[in-house]
Amino acid sequence: MGKSSKISERIIEDIFVLDKRLLANILNVNLEDLVLLARQKVLNSGLLDLLYVYQKQLFLIELKVVPFCDDFIKQINAYEKDLLDLQESNKLIDGEIKKYIFVTKFSKKNKVKCDSHDIHLKKINPAELFHKYHQHFKELSQFLKIKSADYGVVRIGLLNSTIFNIGEGYSIHKISKIENRSPKTIRNRISVAIQLGLVMKNKNKIFLTELGNSFIKANENKISDSLTNGQIDILYSYLKDNPLQSSIAYTIFTLVESVFVLSKSIYPVPFEDLKKYFVKTVGKENTWKSKKSKKTATYIFSNYAIELELISKMDNNFFITPKGIQSVLLLQLNRSIKLIETKSIIG
Repeated sequence: MGKSSKISERIIEDIFVLDKRLLANILNVNLEDLVLLARQKVLNSGLLDLLYVYQKQLFLIELKVVPFCDDFIKQINAYEKDLLDLQESNKLIDGEIKKYIFVTKFSKKNKVKCDSHDIHLKKINPAELFHKYHQHFKELSQFLKIKSADYGVVRIGLLNSTIFNIGEGYSIHKISKIENRSPKTIRNRISVAIQLGLVMKNKNKIFLTELGNSFIKANENKISDSLTNGQIDILYSYLKDNPLQSSIAYTIFTLVESVFVLSKSIYPVPFEDLKKYFVKTVGKENTWKSKKSKKTATYIFSNYAIELELISKMDNNFFITPKGIQSVLLLQLNRSIKLIETKSIIG
């Protein structure tokens, strides 16, 4: 480990405590039977890093984010003695104590020496642990799995005619003829409508949802490519309660959050600044590679946010609205809830 790559043992402890799969894999034991008993337990000889119950055994784990040192043997043996004393005085549950030392590097000679003290020496790779923890975390954390995508539909209002025609029971082929648009364009509009909760698809048939029916009624029987106040209220009410429901919902709110964050240093927020920050925030730098794709995606999602009255635009600069600030707080709240849920699932 070089000077520039110093990693806190406490952080690695956090990873093991929050994601037992990683620890169980190193110990080669059954995950369900591994239960944390104590962390940083105060003993007469010092602070014990990790103490787990496994079936009828106690796993004493001393974690070191450095190469092996002989002093570690003396340290863990002292901890073992303290634990035995606690068992003797009925202050700790009975069970065979198995000693483990985790280090970043050790030699065959080190292992032989540890074996002679009934110590199990294990090698850990901090960088690999960080990577695996992040992968496991993404599997369980919904919003980290959301993949932003644009479908080439530049404004939500353009969905009005297509949604109305879906409500009339028309097929994609017929809708494309009525609207004089290609089937691909109609499919893209339907994809956006599905993401916004307005349309559902079942066995290749497309239907309006209850929200979609309300959305059409709020159009005041006018087939316009602009949203009415009623449509804005209906759609925003749904999205603010479900900001992590779909990639489009999450991406709209993330764009607004990007304006909010950037506004701390520059306000109003220029389009170019927003574009760079937004594309990076939604993790699309490698997908929206070209300048055109970055510009188009930012343009489309900023249009959506403007239509929903979350941001305003003047002279290619963006302002955040009161409703936009509310949406940012709701997004952050929902993300926090998901993170707490994920932490409890992993731990």
